[in-house]
Amino acid sequence: MYLNCHTFHSLRYGTISIENLVQQAVENNIKTLALTDINTITGIYDFTKLCHQNEIKPVVGVEIRSENELYYITLAKNAKGIAEINRMLTAHNCKGKILPKTNPDFKEVFVVYPLENIPETLLDNEFIGVKAEQLNLIFNSML
Repeated sequence: MYLNCHTFHSLRYGTISIENLVQQAVENNIKTLALTDINTITGIYDFTKLCHQNEIKPVVGVEIRSENELYYITLAKNAKGIAEINRMLTAHNCKGKILPKTNPDFKEVFVVYPLENIPETLLDNEFIGVKAEQLNLIFNSML
């Protein structure tokens, strides 16, 4: 499963269309695909529709960041999770509320933190994401 995919909905960061992303997944025999555009959920309906048409399981979420700092990646468990993410983004976009650096008490959303932003304790719906190039950091710290 590809966990952190962006499209052109990630303004200034994503370059490919949703159609292109799903087509690449089809060509590579991907069965589950997560769309996590940066600070937006606008592409999820087209993404979900195209995934279903191509027999791919869609997972939707958002990459939450401020400027160049990655706070975490959200992955909705279900429609209630999408609503939770949407409420947070709406408060940010419409009311100027600052995006929280950690989980704002999501119940129906998985939260994946980068190594650089791990909270002191993890809840049941929280995980640590490790990039391939960071594996040596983990193994070296255990020595």
